[in-house]
Amino acid sequence: MKKQILVVISLLMFLVSCGESDLPEDYVSVNNKILAIRITEPEVMPGDTVRMKLLVSGKDMDQASDIPVTWTVGSETEGLYHQEEVPYHQEFQIEVPDDAASGEPGVDIPVVATIMMDMKLLSSLKRFRITRNPEGMNPQISGIVAQWKSGNDSRNSTIMSGETITVDSTVANIALTVNTVALPEGANDVLIYNWYYTTSNSSDGMLEVNDDKDRIEEILGTGSMAAEFRQSVLLSLYGENGEGSYQKGTYNIYIVVRDNASQSNSRFEDRLGTDFYHFTLEAI
Repeated sequence: MKKQILVVISLLMFLVSCGESDLPEDYVSVNNKILAIRITEPEVMPGDTVRMKLLVSGKDMDQASDIPVTWTVGSETEGLYHQEEVPYHQEFQIEVPDDAASGEPGVDIPVVATIMMDMKLLSSLKRFRITRNPEGMNPQISGIVAQWKSGNDSRNSTIMSGETITVDSTVANIALTVNTVALPEGANDVLIYNWYYTTSNSSDGMLEVNDDKDRIEEILGTGSMAAEFRQSVLLSLYGENGEGSYQKGTYNIYIVVRDNASQSNSRFEDRLGTDFYHFTLEAI
């Protein structure tokens, strides 16, 4: 049985290569897709408790879902192997043996998460390193700042993960900016941002990324930049370029922040830090 499991793990690794390959190329998420795996830290010590969490997007995806996620950690060749099924909304955790990586400067441990959604098996691969001298750290999201104009009034609100923000038809565009906790120098040389959102799960509504420089600066200030791959993104509630009708609806929005590289075939970069948030935009 163990040999069969190892074959499955090897096949999954081949399919997803060495990165989180289920990442959608498009930032609009309609069907369920794995956006990220977050691990306690990309580098841990023997004896540490390692916690893992999966982020799946989709207009009907409930982040409180109890759909089972199968976590497969390591293999017999790494001296650490564990497989367990836990509900999606829960973190999975595993204790690293005290004698792990004994005599080695560091050992990279593969983690495969699989989940069945609408009769489709989704899977993603990530790694963490066991080392006596951990250095890699996750970025840490501290909150999302939402800014918009309602008529001539400028407004803002801070959103935490899992919360809902509500706007009405007086709002043409809403800017979202992700803030992170300052980490020690060298911990995060470059942060990579990926915003995703769904089509409405309560209507035919559709948000659009607004890249109009004037509209961006109107809300975020002169010289500001915003895009689905930047720290800030500007979303239009009135269709492309603000030229459509009001897009009433309920939208799930996700932000994934990575350290140094969004996608890579490098094993080293594959275990760099990750954090994510999800929240809901209610356009009434």
